[in-house]
Amino acid sequence: MKKKSLQTFAGLYVVIVVFTLVLSCNKSDDGIEENEQDLAGSVCNLQFINGKASRDVTEGDIIAVYSTASDTTRTFGYTIWNNREGSSLTNKKMSVNPGDLRVSNVIENRLLKEVKFSSNSEFLNEKDVLADSTVIFWTWDLSDLSVFPDIPSVQFTAILKASGQYCDVYVDENSTLITSKIAEEIASQFDQVGYPVVTRQFGDPPTVNGSSRLTILLPLAFNGGIEQEPNPNGFSFGAFNDKDQFPPSEGNPYSNYRNVLYLNIGAVNTCNPDYGNRWCSILSHEFQHMINFSYHGISEAVAIDEGKALLSEILSGYGLTGGDMMMWVNVDLYQQHPESVSLLQDEYAPNNPMGTYGMGLLWVCYLYDRFGEDMLYQVATCPLPGLEGAEAVIGVSKEQLFTDWVQANILSGIESDPVYNYFTIDVEGDGDGQYYQSLEGFAARSDQIIPETETQRYVHSYGVEYLAVDAPGVVNISGENINALIIKKDNK
Repeated sequence: MKKKSLQTFAGLYVVIVVFTLVLSCNKSDDGIEENEQDLAGSVCNLQFINGKASRDVTEGDIIAVYSTASDTTRTFGYTIWNNREGSSLTNKKMSVNPGDLRVSNVIENRLLKEVKFSSNSEFLNEKDVLADSTVIFWTWDLSDLSVFPDIPSVQFTAILKASGQYCDVYVDENSTLITSKIAEEIASQFDQVGYPVVTRQFGDPPTVNGSSRLTILLPLAFNGGIEQEPNPNGFSFGAFNDKDQFPPSEGNPYSNYRNVLYLNIGAVNTCNPDYGNRWCSILSHEFQHMINFSYHGISEAVAIDEGKALLSEILSGYGLTGGDMMMWVNVDLYQQHPESVSLLQDEYAPNNPMGTYGMGLLWVCYLYDRFGEDMLYQVATCPLPGLEGAEAVIGVSKEQLFTDWVQANILSGIESDPVYNYFTIDVEGDGDGQYYQSLEGFAARSDQIIPETETQRYVHSYGVEYLAVDAPGVVNISGENINALIIKKDNK
């Protein structure tokens, strides 16, 4: 999870034949392809005249309203209504209430900030005592979340329990459950999965205080002093703190000044099947945040940074396709309220923080699936962050990339053109039985129907809202700095 300070947290994954619309494509002087209407064959663009657009629609159509009008996090209002001839939604779908999933009290933070095991790495035995085997570190004390966001930092003493090829595992000296064998499994997980997967796709780790080696910390205070399970009053699965990248100073007094990943000690010990081996994917997730910070600092948009971190979990063998509950929740909550999130936001969407993860995952997976791992590596390591980096590396304008992605969220699995398809994940369905639950998709709920009366709504720049047509009629949209597409999802 991404934040800008130590004390800021956020609550915590029958192909049909269509006619392809062939349009000319111009190239600008800077090599960026420009094409304002490069759409799938089953999609048409609504033309706005004096801020108004209207067009005949049929039942089953999806209206996508989005904006690429600003490079800053602006919000644009619009009104929409369907002058329909009379119909009702006969197959209403129930939406999931985030509170019902009892995950709203789960904290996950990037700047605080989970594969099988083998014994290929060399480890220290508990009897091999080294001069620096006991070290004092700083960590957050999550014992009392009522003081949020003013979470205090505390010192604790940790014992070096395992040393792998790329990492050292330090465990709170008061831990009674994390043995050297468990610590060796943690080091093995990072050495054999986390490190090779993340560096292959996202770049090299930073060198801090003369070393690129990682320290994996398991502090009791980070889980409120609880060791058997994640703190039921709120917790973080893991963390990366960018303050550790810099030496201690008056303005940075709690720095450990090394590459540190914090791991929830209760998440390692838990028997809760919903959390399972979540700690394994978290090692990949937080390691990506560390690498991303080394390339882009705090300039990366939060959704894109989280999207890379979630993709690192999937590439490590976990996440959405591994039945992970949390990643499923991320995607589901984004599909419920996509209008609340933007690819430009540098903070989590206040009304949908977990949906911020969902949008980022879909965006980064789309780039990965469409352009391949080599291209995504170049994007991830490009000095330019976010959309600018994608545009510069891929050579397609960010406006066109976003428009293509808006269509792919509806047409994946329907449209034959790979430009409008996902391959790593399914945005609708249960991933051939691999998902925690089936995803309903976009514009699939009873509150995502175009209303009969003119209704005020909003969309962010580089954000989108999807609304379904439940009866034939004429859709009417009024607004400035927005685009609207009619997507024939049920053109079968």
